[in-house]
Amino acid sequence: MKKIYFLILAFVISYANAQTEGILVLNEGGIGSSTAEVSFINNQSVVTNNYFKLKNNNAILGDTGQDIKVFGDKIFVVLNYSNTIKVINKSDFSLITTISTNLANPRYIAFSGNKFYVTNWGNNGPTNYVSVYDLSTYAHETNIPVGDGPEKIFAKNNKLYVLLKGGFGLNHFMDIINTTTNTVESQVNVGDSPNSIFEKDNLLYIMSSGNPYASTSFGTLTVYNTTTQTTASTTTFPVGVKPSYMDTDGTNIYYMNEASIYKTPIASPSITTAPIAVTPITVNSYGTAYGFNVVNNKIYAADPSGYTATGKIYAYDLQGSLLNTFTVTSLPNQIIAYNTASLSTAENTRASKLSLYPNPASNKFFVKGLNSGNIQVYDANGRMIINTEYTQNGIDVSTLSKGVYIVKITDKNISFNEKLIIK
Repeated sequence: MKKIYFLILAFVISYANAQTEGILVLNEGGIGSSTAEVSFINNQSVVTNNYFKLKNNNAILGDTGQDIKVFGDKIFVVLNYSNTIKVINKSDFSLITTISTNLANPRYIAFSGNKFYVTNWGNNGPTNYVSVYDLSTYAHETNIPVGDGPEKIFAKNNKLYVLLKGGFGLNHFMDIINTTTNTVESQVNVGDSPNSIFEKDNLLYIMSSGNPYASTSFGTLTVYNTTTQTTASTTTFPVGVKPSYMDTDGTNIYYMNEASIYKTPIASPSITTAPIAVTPITVNSYGTAYGFNVVNNKIYAADPSGYTATGKIYAYDLQGSLLNTFTVTSLPNQIIAYNTASLSTAENTRASKLSLYPNPASNKFFVKGLNSGNIQVYDANGRMIINTEYTQNGIDVSTLSKGVYIVKITDKNISFNEKLIIK
């Protein structure tokens, strides 16, 4: 009887843990309506809408959800029209605090060292800036003036790379901030209306869509070398082609133009005319997709559904085959990985025999007590950036940016998660 009981208990624990892994969808909601929300889609493709309300006694998340990021054991949600940032406990999705100081039309968030940085359009004129906060206390420290329309922001090696889209106008620069001095040290032309950025092997890949109001304009893909601080290459799209989003699985670049999804190798990016998928998203004067992310080897495209109906998320495999369609709430715009990293009692017992070293690491890390198994490393955005088999030679992390990562170790039927700091 006891054996049956423990088998049932193990099944319940395993099932509960499975429910806390999947993706989070940030739904922007209608501006002025305070209908921003989060949808949770678990690994069994079950959708739970209004996830913040569900976990916080029916509380309102805020107005116009702009960005969502996981960092360590917390989730940060930037709310544009509310001029606030919600800090959420990753393990149970309960609200920790609300930040509202020195935020004016906040857009996107990034993390570096013991600070986090938020781009702001500002109010009433050219008052664009990046606000700086302490990660431990959430206290505001300073503002860094930047060019017009700061949007996506990427942190690497004591520098911030800020894409300047232009706000209500048009811009074509990337400001580079030195986080030691909190000043803009240089500015790089990356093409009109830059919309996406990621990094691999010390190279930044920046996608720009071109002037949205000029049919003769074109998009560009800029590769910027963070070691030499120079532009390595610029690829120009044909006239009239305006790619709107870009992301990566670590090997290929995936981007959208109108309703279609395209794919090209990172090692030798090129312009392709054959999409791997054509989404059901309607192309009209308001644009096409409202969000696009590659998460855990799946491609997700967010459909605003005409800006009136509930939004949809289309999930594709990396070859472009449609896997699923999910109905969420209003204006889905960001999709990130979600894993509470909670462990069962059996996993904790096993985990006590395992440890990462050195930690912090700069070149390689090893797992004490592990002979073989699968290693997955996730960045602050929840993106899996390493997926490999463990050997006694360790795991090479020399190309990773400084920051905090989550390492998931799978040894037979046991999973173990631990925080890794890259210094």
